[in-house]
Order: sequence, then structure tokens, then C-alpha cells
Amino acid sequence: MKKLLYAVFTLGVVACGDNKSETPANLLAKNDFESLEGWTSGVPAPSLTKEQAHSGRYSIKVGPAVEYSLGYSNQLGKLSANRVKKIKIHGWAYLPDKQSNGVVVTEIKDPATGKNLIWEGLEIGKQTKTVNKWVEIEKVIEIPATAAYTSFLNVYMWRANSSQNIYLDDLEITSEG
Repeated sequence: MKKLLYAVFTLGVVACGDNKSETPANLLAKNDFESLEGWTSGVPAPSLTKEQAHSGRYSIKVGPAVEYSLGYSNQLGKLSANRVKKIKIHGWAYLPDKQSNGVVVTEIKDPATGKNLIWEGLEIGKQTKTVNKWVEIEKVIEIPATAAYTSFLNVYMWRANSSQNIYLDDLEITSEG
């Protein structure tokens, strides 16, 4: 009986604890790339890989055989009910050597003309000098006042002439004001 009482007490404490998996209010989008397998309708996704992963089994990569990774694309107005002035791109990157330098690209395009309102690159190799280890990367980007509700936000990784595969995982886009 005493063991049952302890088990019930322990379950009650665990159930009342903080839920760390709650979604932050400023989270606009995130992907750990686990849910992409099987969702590409049989279309090859060469940047989706099991070669390296920060969490789970999958990440995305770019390298000599893959110029651009899978990415995120959505209208700004669908990300938030309020106008977003700044966003933070946050993720985990893996570089195999010091010469590797992929770029996490953030662009906002005018829907009428298709022209870039901004194009910002987070150069992974310049942000970290750590190799053969997953490292945290991030960049805060101001959204131009000319960006409309219908403007498209695109976030993806570009090879940028790297001769080695570069990996990205656990990508998050948050509102920063």
C-alpha cells in the first residue's frame, strides 16, 4: 500500500510540474525535419538526410551534390496576426571542417514583382569556428516597413561553394518585437 501511495504521489508531482514542451508565444515556425519523411509525395528531397542529426534522426544538408536545402516559405500575414518587425532565425549547424561555410538565407519577396525586399545570409562558418560538433546559430533580422501582409518569407540553406556537406537541424523562426 505504501508503494502505491508513493507511486500516486510521484505521478501527481510529475503531472503538476512545468510542461517544457509548451509552444512559446513568439514562435512563428519550427522544424526538426522528422516529419518530412513520407510527406514529399514521392518527390526526391536530396537535402533531407539521416547522415547527421542534432535531435531525432533527420536533418537537412547542402554540399557539392545539393546546392539548396528544403526550406520554409509562407506569407508574412499567415505567420502572425500582428505585424512582425523583427524575426530571429535560430538553429543547430554541423560543419565538417574549417573551410566549410554554408549560408542560412532569409529573404522576403514582394508578391507582385517577385523581387527581394531583403536578402540576409547567416554565414555558418563565420558565426562559429567549431567543427565536427553541433553548434547553436542565430541571427535577428529586421522586417522592412515595405513588407506587406502578402509578402513571402523564405528561409533555407545555401551551399555557397562549400566542398563538404553542411547540416542544419531544429530550425526555429521567432518574432522578436
